[in-house]
Amino acid sequence: MTEGDALENQYDLGRDCLKVIAIITMTIDHVGAFFYPEHVVLRIIGRIAFPIFGYLLILGTESTRDTRAYFLRLIVFAAISQIPYFLVQGYEPFEALNIFFTLAFGVMFLANSLLLIPLLFASMLIHFDTGLYGIILIACLRLMREQTAFGIVAYVAYSIMLLTVSTVQPFQLLALPLILLHQLGYLKITRAVVGKNVYPTWWKYFFYLYYPLHLTILYLIRVSY
Repeated sequence: MTEGDALENQYDLGRDCLKVIAIITMTIDHVGAFFYPEHVVLRIIGRIAFPIFGYLLILGTESTRDTRAYFLRLIVFAAISQIPYFLVQGYEPFEALNIFFTLAFGVMFLANSLLLIPLLFASMLIHFDTGLYGIILIACLRLMREQTAFGIVAYVAYSIMLLTVSTVQPFQLLALPLILLHQLGYLKITRAVVGKNVYPTWWKYFFYLYYPLHLTILYLIRVSY
């Protein structure tokens, strides 16, 4: 390619729409958990967040050129997020680990499916945010990427099974239509980008930084009242 040649890539706006929906519903969930636990509807809305994050994790693993770097990036932000996480939750520093650790475990499974059983055991021994539930859900979403119909059945069946332990968690079904809209192409809105910067760096890291930042803000609000 000569110096004057242009590099054309596709930028998926639909994927960004899912990210925005995920962080908004996550924030609503945390506001409900920390300030208005009596308003169950806020927790129900929040069930949309993690399935979308899991689906985005799969897309990220599929599109990354370096899975190891992706995993390490999640670990770095897990470490950054741990302090605001345990403060706002009222935990001891390592009593529980935040959602970035769960997502990092998810990348390990996505990179090597043989690790599923060891990761499931580890998630039962170590207190991760979403823990065992999160790893199984990511496995269902992975199955959906490979065999859509079978994956949908697994996702729905798993959601129904969760009724045995929670009346709120099964509402993760609300995320399924959004995920399918993207997977089937209806929400995959792309535009051509000329140049090397297909995805603006500041926008990419905003989604990583939002998690510890919003937890910090929620903690400061909590201690100020």
